[in-house]
Order: sequence, then C-alpha cells, then structure tokens
Amino acid sequence: MICSVKYSKAQMKIQEMAFVLVAIMIFFALVAMIYFSISMNSLKQSAVDLRAQDAIETVRKLSSAPEFAFTSSSRSCASCIDLDKVMALRNRTDYQNFWNLERLVIEKVFPEDSGECTPATFPGCGKITLIDKSTKYTSQRAYVSLCYWVNYKEGYVKCELGVISAAGKQI
Repeated sequence: MICSVKYSKAQMKIQEMAFVLVAIMIFFALVAMIYFSISMNSLKQSAVDLRAQDAIETVRKLSSAPEFAFTSSSRSCASCIDLDKVMALRNRTDYQNFWNLERLVIEKVFPEDSGECTPATFPGCGKITLIDKSTKYTSQRAYVSLCYWVNYKEGYVKCELGVISAAGKQI
C-alpha cells in the first residue's frame, strides 16, 4: 500500500506565510544589529569626548590644587605652580591614581631647558613627568607660571613660563 500525501492549497499558503514571517524576522534582526552598531560607535565617541573634557577641566583645576599651588606670604598667584612641591610629588606612587589621568606632565616653555627633571638637575631641566601610564593619549594643555625658591644670598622666588598637560584614559 502506497500512501500518497496530497497538499492542499491551504497548506501551501500556510508554509509560504511561515517563510515570509521568518524572512521578516531576519530582516528586522539585521536592521536592529546595524542600528545598535551605529549607536555603539557614537556612544564610544561620546565617551572619548567626555574624557577629553574631563582632562581639560582637570588641567584648569590642577594649577590651583593644593598639591601644586604656589603660596607665599609675600606673593599670591592664582595660576602659579610650585615646582618644589611638584618635585616632591614626582616620586610618590600614591598620587598615580588620584587624578584619574593617563599622563600628567609639566614643561618649561621659557626659558627653554631640556631633559627630565631629577633632584640633581633641578631647576635647570625642561620637564617633570608625574604620571605616564600609556603611549596612546590625547593631551590637553594650559599655560601656567612655574615658580620655585632660589637660595641665592637671601633667597628669592623665580617664576618662569610653563605648560601643564594632562591626558585622560583612552577607550
């Protein structure tokens, strides 16, 4: 006995509708994946922009931070950085994560000196690197006065032009 199965037109229509529904679901899944991919890229760019803004605000605030601020009974300066304090902070590892930065460097602009500052070369050096965690960074800069105490005769305060640059974390 041979069984023959006969398909009616209604069964064919049901199968066609099932295939169309599966195709529509696949299409909408692809559209959703493309949408989320584009929105994730814009979210990543927004995060990079926010971190750059955070670095800019940090640079603006750093010169007036107590760890850097130059304070003297005879002189007050809002954007002056005390290089003596910075040199003291240079070797402290507990400040590496305090500002949430990848790079923090203070450089002399005028008079121009070269080389990394060490206790032996200070103040005749060009830059002080406080934080340097990565090689990929976008740095934000601000001009400041770099002041330090010179022990000559009675002693005096000497100020020079400098730049403080900070870089936030990259994604």
